[in-house]
Amino acid sequence: MLKEKLKSKIKKSKSISFSEYMEVVLFDSEHGFYENKKIFGKDGHFTTSPLVSKYFSHCIGKNFIDISKQNKINNVVEFGAGNAKLATDLILYLRNQKNLPEKYYLFEKSSCLVEAQKEVINNHNLDKSCDFIWIKDYNELPSQAFIIANEFFDCIPTDLFRRKDNHYQKAYINNSLELTWQKYDPHSELSLDYLSLPSNLPNNYVFEFSSGQFDIINNISRFIDKAYFLIFDYGYSANELYIDDRIDGTIACIKNHLSDFNPLSEVGNKDISAFINFSYLRNIFDCKEWSTKAFMSQANYLLSFEILDDIDISEINELNAIKKLILPNHMGELFKVLIAHKNINMISNKFIRNDIMKL
Repeated sequence: MLKEKLKSKIKKSKSISFSEYMEVVLFDSEHGFYENKKIFGKDGHFTTSPLVSKYFSHCIGKNFIDISKQNKINNVVEFGAGNAKLATDLILYLRNQKNLPEKYYLFEKSSCLVEAQKEVINNHNLDKSCDFIWIKDYNELPSQAFIIANEFFDCIPTDLFRRKDNHYQKAYINNSLELTWQKYDPHSELSLDYLSLPSNLPNNYVFEFSSGQFDIINNISRFIDKAYFLIFDYGYSANELYIDDRIDGTIACIKNHLSDFNPLSEVGNKDISAFINFSYLRNIFDCKEWSTKAFMSQANYLLSFEILDDIDISEINELNAIKKLILPNHMGELFKVLIAHKNINMISNKFIRNDIMKL
């Protein structure tokens, strides 16, 4: 059914961009990949940090307490809340610390995931701790918030470009669901300049550009006046992202915890994502008059909020989970944290290491 929808869409214009293809495959309201409850965890397709250990969410809780005390921020907004594991562990921790937010907003496109999230929240009786509000439009955002986006930006639809014989080409999908390339004027989209591309890209070098990521930050900026924005995702700064080894781009797919690099196969049955260019996100924040406070590995963020002090080292499963979150050969170095803020008083810089200069 999804292939038929795609071909019908393509028929109208002979081809669609890769971002249009990705939007349908992931977010079609009937058959998209994210209209499926069995996405996350051991029995799903992939495991995110909140599923590895509750102490991931506890560190975010400590961060919220630090910020909310000094800035009187009493709303949490989570973009792409998945199966609500992060929200559940975060609110349980904050309830124990007697520092609950008044409202917890979940920005979620998938009707299926909204249903699953509500079920989890109800099963834990968390609605008695604070108000949970599901939203789909940016104008429903509160004016002030502590914002969390965990593995959210990587699945925002992106377009593919390549440097070819001193000019640029853009990828399209034809009626046979094959990738084709057309000549492209890079100056037709001013925001392409925000990528911080190197001037010496090799011939046939493929890279991604997501106008959707720009639109998200722009829309958030329109409606939120005061915020602390916490982004967890896998990726690099521009100077680390655009290396010769990534000449084919960073589009990756995952199904049943196995990855591949062909987004045109098994349409709708696997996730599609791309590495985040954190320099690009930082440039957007700068453009929208946010301040970028920090950029670091996930390991450095979690260690800064003393994740090792909370665990019982005699519990081997717990210890192994923390290792997965912080060790460099697992999630500790691949996943990065970008922190931006708008109109708030910052606490002193407590991070063990801050690589913001890389951006």
